[in-house]
Amino acid sequence: MVFAKHAIPLLSRRGVMSLSRFFGLCAYLFSPKLRNIAAANIDIAFGSDLSESEKKSINRESFNNFSLVLLDLFWFNKHTSERLDKYVKYDKSFEVVFDIPSAIILTAHIGNWELIAAGCGSRGYPLTSIAMPIKNRFVNRELKILRTKTGSAVAGREGAVREVLKALKEGRGTELALDQNTLPADGGVFVPFFGVPVPVSNILGVLLAKAKSKIVVSWCVPDERGCYVVYAHEPYPVSDAAEMSGDEITVEMTREVEAVIRDNPKFWVWSYKRWRFYRETDDIRRFPFYAESYEGYVRYLALVKKYETAKTKAAADDALQAVRDEEAATEKRGRTLGERAERGKG
Repeated sequence: MVFAKHAIPLLSRRGVMSLSRFFGLCAYLFSPKLRNIAAANIDIAFGSDLSESEKKSINRESFNNFSLVLLDLFWFNKHTSERLDKYVKYDKSFEVVFDIPSAIILTAHIGNWELIAAGCGSRGYPLTSIAMPIKNRFVNRELKILRTKTGSAVAGREGAVREVLKALKEGRGTELALDQNTLPADGGVFVPFFGVPVPVSNILGVLLAKAKSKIVVSWCVPDERGCYVVYAHEPYPVSDAAEMSGDEITVEMTREVEAVIRDNPKFWVWSYKRWRFYRETDDIRRFPFYAESYEGYVRYLALVKKYETAKTKAAADDALQAVRDEEAATEKRGRTLGERAERGKG
């Protein structure tokens, strides 16, 4: 990682693009588990609408794009302002956003989502982004540097609503990614995504109830030369949002994010377990091989916590056995997915 931090910024833009294609191909060929997750997700999204060769092409290109995102994390952290000015452009559909105070910019893990906040900050329109920390502390640190170098701020998961509301009331925009698994216990709600329910953060309803802001769905994708263009849908009217419930807003905005992914499928991170949870009332046949019971997952977490906080050996032994029983039940539920499980074998 230290070598990457110092070596990658020295590459030319053409060199970065070539390296991303090489790494993307390696990841696609030698990461069968991720490749199969991506294939299952693409099947859910497009079904018989696309041929198998078209689906494989989307899968491969998705790995290429994610490799470019990782390389650009280091490449744009050197000569940041100059490189953002040269390699991040704004479609006229997005230009109107710069004239909207305290806009809520919704995006997804498509193209290079990290450059939206960095580029807006460089244009004198700093954003406050809600970011989930990742396990790799080195990469996490580099992400924070890129996100804040041009004046944008990062709000962690804890206290994010308070920080974002403060920014909106001060006239600063905010950026949210709406394609992550956010469980109901963490403020999420299950909504349709490509026709199959997924848990989505319901933070929009909370924000709009307390701040009069326009919602803008935006995305940032590269061309063949590695130049990014930032696009946006037309701002969602505050008056329309005011007449909707929080759940209805989340459903509507998730539908818009889905439309962006449908139009730009090779740039989305298909290897993410987006359809990880199904509820007991859902039709399990609609879900991919890696899916697990949401209720079972909640029970499992509760049992683990009970084991960790047990005050006597007997209580700990009972809790540990309950954990093992739930794990066995989870494995049995997973087998009911039938032949789909074969997709997960590498």
